[in-house]
Amino acid sequence: MITHADNARLTGVTRDKPLHQTLARFWYPMMKSEVLKDRCTVKARLLGEDFVIARKADELIALDELCPHRRCSLTLARVEDAGLRCIYHGWLINRDGRVAETPNERESGGRQLIRVRTPQVREAGGLIWMNICEDDTQRAPFPDLPWMHLPSNQVVVVNAVCNSNWVQSLEGAIDSSHSSHLHSDEIVGKKSSESSTAVGTGMALQFTRPSVDKHPRIKIKDTDCGFIYGAIRTPTVEPERLVYIRATAFAMPAFVTFPSADTLGDLQVFVPIDDNHTHFFYVRYSTRDRLDTLNLPAWSGMVPDQDIDENGRMRASLLPNWGQDRAEMAAGRSFTGLKGVNLQDIVVQESMGPVVDRTREHLGPADLAIVHFRKLLLQAADGKGVAAPEFASGITYRGLKARDGLLPTSQDWSELYPSGEINWKAAAL
Repeated sequence: MITHADNARLTGVTRDKPLHQTLARFWYPMMKSEVLKDRCTVKARLLGEDFVIARKADELIALDELCPHRRCSLTLARVEDAGLRCIYHGWLINRDGRVAETPNERESGGRQLIRVRTPQVREAGGLIWMNICEDDTQRAPFPDLPWMHLPSNQVVVVNAVCNSNWVQSLEGAIDSSHSSHLHSDEIVGKKSSESSTAVGTGMALQFTRPSVDKHPRIKIKDTDCGFIYGAIRTPTVEPERLVYIRATAFAMPAFVTFPSADTLGDLQVFVPIDDNHTHFFYVRYSTRDRLDTLNLPAWSGMVPDQDIDENGRMRASLLPNWGQDRAEMAAGRSFTGLKGVNLQDIVVQESMGPVVDRTREHLGPADLAIVHFRKLLLQAADGKGVAAPEFASGITYRGLKARDGLLPTSQDWSELYPSGEINWKAAAL
């Protein structure tokens, strides 16, 4: 059982917390590219710190949010060719964080020596990413992932700000057994020898898999960037000879990918805004087909301006019981009374409170991947494992690959991956 002290070490992300320095080494998506218009600014909060990101044509500028003069928010600043000009007294801060002009003062004196923080910022895959690491030698490389190079109509991104700590949000993504219950209307078993397939569009979209086994056995192996676990289930065909395996991959600090269907891929990212809030991004992509006609935001329950408000928060969060439809549940038409796979995940995580009290949990065999994830984070909080200076700078993300399929019972689950595809680091658990 976890202690109150360890729970605090797991969940704290602000500058005074043990995990802050380690988490700050990595890149995080902050917003969709379309949110930031030319000559405009957007506030960006990450790991309990506030920044402003501005666009000037194809150029991005990221600075500490507050002007170094009288602490006015630079989200109000003018975006000029030379940088951001505070509207309060006209101070100009260039993209390198230097005070370039102080027009309200006759003598500039040493003002040009004043510097504000300038996080690294870049645009890729329809998202704007930021890294606030202040030591270039410890900064993780940018996660140049395959979906970033696909046509925009083959990629769909949904996102929302959640009222829950990033760890409990992320733990939902590495919890395999909940899909048989929470998502039972959207993910169904079938009698087949095929791996996952997708049928339908929008709210009628379903994913099928060749198993109805609701209690998977969990096996884990560490990788160069995190770990992969195999959820091993009894299949609907040849159960005496085969096992069905869904292999889900976690990469530090907040990436999870799980098996999808056919040419589809999925990536979830859980950005730690502060101790009590998470910015959730879900990327679904196809290496072959257009996705802009499938209405995937509706399937997710995260349609902008319908399910998500103008501040990026779920409208359901303001409703009694998150708008759960008990009549649909009583009529047998819905297991959860909640429409949308990602909405279902967010609701159950928010229902735990901003930071769940893990000292009162009763974990079991189906939770082994969550236990392993917490072990890695606690090691990092102690300055070990992923907190080692060379870990972030040497990360490759080769291990961020999910697969599913049927294997003979005599084979190790990790043989689902071709030899050499993953940099395995430890024996299977």
